[in-house]
Amino acid sequence: QEEMGMDIAKLEFDFMGTSVICRSGSPLILADLKKVSVSKARAIIVLASDENADQSDARALRVVLSLTGVKEGLRGHVVVEMSDLDNEPLVKLVGGELIETVVAHDVIGRLMIQCALQPGLAQIWEDILGFENAEFYIKRWPQLDSVPFEDVLVSFPDAIPCGVKVAADGGKIIINPDDSYVLKEGDEILVIAEDDDTYAPGPLPEVSKGLFPRITDPPKYPEKILFCGWRRDIDDMIMVLEALLAPGSELWMFNEVPEKDRERKLTDGGLDISGLENIKLVHHVGNAVIRRHLEGLLEKFDSILILADESVEDSIVHSDSRSLATLLLIR
Repeated sequence: QEEMGMDIAKLEFDFMGTSVICRSGSPLILADLKKVSVSKARAIIVLASDENADQSDARALRVVLSLTGVKEGLRGHVVVEMSDLDNEPLVKLVGGELIETVVAHDVIGRLMIQCALQPGLAQIWEDILGFENAEFYIKRWPQLDSVPFEDVLVSFPDAIPCGVKVAADGGKIIINPDDSYVLKEGDEILVIAEDDDTYAPGPLPEVSKGLFPRITDPPKYPEKILFCGWRRDIDDMIMVLEALLAPGSELWMFNEVPEKDRERKLTDGGLDISGLENIKLVHHVGNAVIRRHLEGLLEKFDSILILADESVEDSIVHSDSRSLATLLLIR
C-alpha cells in the first residue's frame, strides 16, 4: 500500500482535488473486495496483468467470477481489459450485460492502420483520447426528450453531439443516428466537449437552410505498405487492411519469422490467405534492427508500420528499444 502511494506521488500529476486511495489485496478474494466497497463503486476497471495474453485473460475471467459472486450485487458497470480478442466472448458469457470488454491490443492495431492510411489522424486521436483537450462525454438531458436529433445537433453551443445511448436498446450507443431519430425518455447524448461541466443545451438557434453540396468519394488507388516486425494477432490487422485497401495493393512483411512458418501462423489465427482479394502478401526475412537487412528492402512505400515484435512482447523496455532502433534506421 505504501509503495503504491509512493509510485503515484512520483507521477507529479495535478489531480485537481481528486483523492487517490490505495488498498492492497487480491480481487479474487471476496473479503478483500469488501475492503474497497466494491458493491458501491460507480465503475470497476479490471486491468490486464504482465503475464502472457492467455494467462492475463484467464486471471481477468477469475476476477469477473469473483465480482459476480458479491452478495450485495454491483451498482456500477465493469470494464475489463482483455489481451486477446479470441478470449473476449468467454468473459462476456460469464459476466453478462454487466461486463464491458476492451481488447487494447486489437484496438491499438486498428488505430495504427487508420493513422497510417490517413496522415494527421494520430494527432486527432491523441487530442480526443487524452485529457488535455476535448473528450467524449455521455449525459442525459431530460429537456431534450421528444426532440429530433437534427435539432439536438445545434442545441449545444459548447459541444458537438455525435451519438445517442439508447435506453430502450439496453444502452447501445448509436454513432451519428438519423436526423429523424427522436430522443426518448432515458436516452443519453454522446458529445465531444472540453469537460463534463462546460456544456449544456441552449435555446434552439435559427438556422438558414441551404443546398447541401454534392460530395463524391475520392477514388481509391493501390498502396504499398510495409510491416516491420511480427505482432501477436497480426492476422487481424491483415484482415482490416483487406477491407480498407484498393485491389492491387501490396503488404510487405519484414520480420525474423521463417517464411515457411508464416502461412501456418496466419492460418491458425483464422486468416484465409487464398481469399485475399485486395492485397498481396510479399514476404522478406530479416532483422529490423540490422541496417544491412533494411538497406536492400526500403523502396517507396505509402506507409511503414513498426510493430512491437511478438518475440519480445513480455519485456516492454526491450520491445520499445527495438521499435526505436528500427525507426532511427529507417529515417
